[in-house]
Amino acid sequence: MPVTLLPTLDPVPEGALVLMIGPPASGKTTLLREVPAHEVVSLDRLRAAVSRPGDQTATADALLLQQQILTMRLRRGETTYVDNCSLTPSHREQLTWLARQFARPTVAVLVDAPFDQLVLRNYARPDHARVPEDFLRAAHRLGRDARQQLADEGFGEIRHHRTGN
Repeated sequence: MPVTLLPTLDPVPEGALVLMIGPPASGKTTLLREVPAHEVVSLDRLRAAVSRPGDQTATADALLLQQQILTMRLRRGETTYVDNCSLTPSHREQLTWLARQFARPTVAVLVDAPFDQLVLRNYARPDHARVPEDFLRAAHRLGRDARQQLADEGFGEIRHHRTGN
């Protein structure tokens, strides 16, 4: 399946589950500013809702809450953007499986940037949103790997956004 390289988010099929895929600081959340806030389910926001901003120990609880919200939105046929890193095939499979349970279309939006841009953006983030550079480097590598993996994961559509220089 061809990958489309786009500068902004184009409309998606009605009722779609849209996975934003990319390392921290790649521009996923920035791209989602174009989308109505009620359509975005953000793992960072859910962590903050169950604990406080940046509390990584709240991830398990936030993922449970995310699963519940996604189930309800997909059952209702609501277009939903998932603002997670979604860098591993196993994580993406959990989300696409859920979409298939409700016969919803899936769109993968791979967002990447040069590593030096990720480092600069990460440094500019608030303290609670920064990640260690070694984690950022590993996530960048996983994002590059995802580019090859997505075609075999059953997405109805794959889009590629390159941010930065």
